[in-house]
Amino acid sequence: MIMDHAYYLDFLWNNHSWYKIEDFNDFVRALLWCFANLITGLAYLAIPYEIWLWRKVLPFFSTNIVGLGFVMFIVACGTHHLVDIIIMPTAPWWAILWVNIPMAAVSFATWVYIRVNREMIMKILESIVVLIEKK
Repeated sequence: MIMDHAYYLDFLWNNHSWYKIEDFNDFVRALLWCFANLITGLAYLAIPYEIWLWRKVLPFFSTNIVGLGFVMFIVACGTHHLVDIIIMPTAPWWAILWVNIPMAAVSFATWVYIRVNREMIMKILESIVVLIEKK
């Protein structure tokens, strides 16, 4: 029997059978979902700290306002991912494999890169301030 495309789209978006945790595969799926959101949420809460340090080097009032807004945005995103673990403890496989795991990897790698290169970033920002002040 050949099913039409509308059936598959409806199944993909509206079928919530994936929400049940009944066997080992369901448990693995839920564990991956929660782990990916945990890593993403923690990275999103760590990155703003690094960005907030930059304001010490950039003494401009407008930079502080934009920086504060950006920090608050990232903290809100991180909080959302941490809350997702509680309000929706699992998701469909396609969302976990194609969205959440890559997102967690990129988020964590971004935080590691910023943290490892903190001194270099601060020196670059200081040199930008010096160039601006010379104008």
